[in-house]
Amino acid sequence: MFSIRTLQNTNDMQTFQTIQKARTDLVGEINAIIEYEDHISSTNNMIAKQTWSIIVQDELSHVGELLALLNYLDPTQKEYVLQGYQSFQDRLKNK
Repeated sequence: MFSIRTLQNTNDMQTFQTIQKARTDLVGEINAIIEYEDHISSTNNMIAKQTWSIIVQDELSHVGELLALLNYLDPTQKEYVLQGYQSFQDRLKNK
């Protein structure tokens, strides 16, 4: 996993900065989803609900793209995420 402490050269620093930007973008997409879903729940206007629902779907797609980018940029992080996913699946099986 890229860490500010383990950076060896300029390329590592650029990769680290790219990863950080992708993480920030991911947070932004998730916040946008929360905001649009809040809009949807607070109106009775069907056109507005439909419009915001389409936008939420787009944002969810962006989340997937950013997660894929992060997996590509930082394969070690991907392994931790997969471990977490497997732990969750195991808990579901054991409940």
